[in-house]
Amino acid sequence: MARLTPFERITLSVQAQIPIVRALERELGKEKAHALVRAALDEANRKMVAQRGSLLDIPTLKAEFAGFGEGVRYEFETVEETETLLRNEVTHCDYATFMESIGARDLGQLLICDGDVAMADELGLKLERTKTCMAGDGHCNFCYHVKTQKTAP
Repeated sequence: MARLTPFERITLSVQAQIPIVRALERELGKEKAHALVRAALDEANRKMVAQRGSLLDIPTLKAEFAGFGEGVRYEFETVEETETLLRNEVTHCDYATFMESIGARDLGQLLICDGDVAMADELGLKLERTKTCMAGDGHCNFCYHVKTQKTAP
């Protein structure tokens, strides 16, 4: 069985989720539907990344960030990197292009982009991002910080 790239895995999943989200929007209203979907996806994403059994350090995160664009046009530059911080600027994202092509770009933030926050948190990172290609900002400004681990007194 061939291994799916992250892009293939995510876009297949999103295509299955879109009709469910649209039905929930009609039934519950957009705000309530999106809140329910976000909570469910965050829970699922946290469980998925928790299976790793370890937190991410910056070198591992940097390698995995690059792998996110495997097989697609996903252009980014690392603009700052320290032991505890990774700042990447994405200038082209085929995930946004894909969502546009299927007429669901309005759901891209919900179904793709916003999941990054919960996954980062579960992996011991804090993600700050104020711009996304998906939202039409022309770029994504990812800034990951390693969360400080609290020690017992």
